[in-house]
Amino acid sequence: MSPVSRGRKPKKRAKSKQRKRPAPGSGPVNAAELGLSGLSTGGRSRIDAFFGPPDRPEWFTPSQERVLAASRGLLAARGPRALEQATAELTGAEFHRAVHAERSGLRFDLWAMELTGCAVDQMVAAAGRGDGGWRGPWRLLCGLASIGSYGLGAFASQQASEAAKKLPRDELAAQPAWLELLPDIEATGDVRVMRDGYGTRFAVIAGFCYPGGIDPSVYLFDIDACGTIRLAGAGVFDDLEQAAVAWREQVGVSAEGLVPVPATAGSLACLVYCEHAEQILSGSEPRALMDNWFRGPRRMRDVTDALRGQGVDLPSPRSLYHDIDFAPMAAGFTGWYSARHGHAPGRDAVEALAAEWLEGMLPGTEHAVSPHRSEFYRELIGDWRDDPVTDAVLALLPEWVRWNGERAGVPAHLIEHAVSAALA
Repeated sequence: MSPVSRGRKPKKRAKSKQRKRPAPGSGPVNAAELGLSGLSTGGRSRIDAFFGPPDRPEWFTPSQERVLAASRGLLAARGPRALEQATAELTGAEFHRAVHAERSGLRFDLWAMELTGCAVDQMVAAAGRGDGGWRGPWRLLCGLASIGSYGLGAFASQQASEAAKKLPRDELAAQPAWLELLPDIEATGDVRVMRDGYGTRFAVIAGFCYPGGIDPSVYLFDIDACGTIRLAGAGVFDDLEQAAVAWREQVGVSAEGLVPVPATAGSLACLVYCEHAEQILSGSEPRALMDNWFRGPRRMRDVTDALRGQGVDLPSPRSLYHDIDFAPMAAGFTGWYSARHGHAPGRDAVEALAAEWLEGMLPGTEHAVSPHRSEFYRELIGDWRDDPVTDAVLALLPEWVRWNGERAGVPAHLIEHAVSAALA
C-alpha cells in the first residue's frame, strides 16, 4: 500500500507550510509577451490593460515613489558596478519592507515593470524643464537593465533606449559612457565552488565584468539544499577570497577551513537546479537576499549561459517529484537498523520516510544530513495530520539521519548535531 493511499496528505500539500506566501517574480515576465515593447507612458496603465483590472496592492504606489525620489542619489555612482549595487539596494529595501509588512500583493515582477514605466514618465516630463531632473530615473533604468531577471532587464534596457530619444541631446551626450555598459555585464566563465561538511550548503563564486573588462568582481551564490533548493544568500565581492570568507562566516562550523576549488559540471548541479527552482518567501528573509531578488536569478542565467557557450556540459534538470524509487534506500536502512537494534523497523513507516525524504532532493545529496535538514523534515512529517504512521516515522527520523550521515561520510560530530535536531 502506498503512503498516499493510507490517507496521507499529498506531498505538495505537506510542503505547504514551507510556502507560506506566493512566489512573487518566480516566473519569467517577458516584455514582448506583455505587449510592453515601445516607449511606455502612463506607468501602470498598459500593464493594467494587459492583466485586466487587478486588485492593485496599496503598497505599490508609495514604494515606487520612494524609489523614484531616491534615484537622484544614483548620480553619486562613479562606475557601473557602483550603480548596479545602489539600484539593487534601492529595490531590495522596498522588497524587504513589503515582505515583513504586507500580507498579500507581493508581485515584485509587476512592481518592477510598473516602476520602469513610471521612471520613463518622469524622465519625459523632466526633459523639457532644463533642471536635469531626468538623470536620476535614467540611471535607475540603467541599473534595472543590469540586475533585472527574465524579461525585466531587457525591458528596462529597451525603455531606456527609447526614452533617450526624448532627452536633450547635448545633456545626454555629456553622460558617462559607462552607463551604456550596464545591460551587458557578463560572466567570465571562471567559477569556483565550496560544499560544507554536511553536504547540503554550497557556495558558487563566479567572475563577472562589464564589457572591456571594466569593474571586475565576483558574485557569490549561497545555495541551501537542505529542503527546497533555494538561494539563501548572494552578493558582489571584490575577489574570490573576500567572497569565500563571507560564505564561511555565514554558514558557520560546517564550512570551517574550506577553500574554493575549480568548478566541474557535476559540482554545478546545485546552481542549475536552483536556477529552475521556485522562488519562495517565508517572511523572514534577510535584507541582503532581497537586494538580490532579481539579480540572483539573472546572474545564475549569466553563468550557465557563459559556461554552455564555452562547451561545458552542465547537468540537465529533471523533475524531482516524479518517478522516485525509494525502495533501495528503504531496504538499506532496514538492514542497518535491524543489525543495530535486533529487530526490523515498521515497513510502512520506513517506506513513507524514504519517499518523503527523496521527494524534491537535489541529486547528489540523497544521504547528506544537517540540523536544518532534520528540522525541515520533522516539520513536513509533523504536518501529516490524522495519519496513523506519523508518530512511527518521527520516531525513526533520528536513526534515519544517523544512517544517512554515515553513508555520506559526514564527520561524526556533525552527524550528532543533525541527530539532535531530529530528536527535537
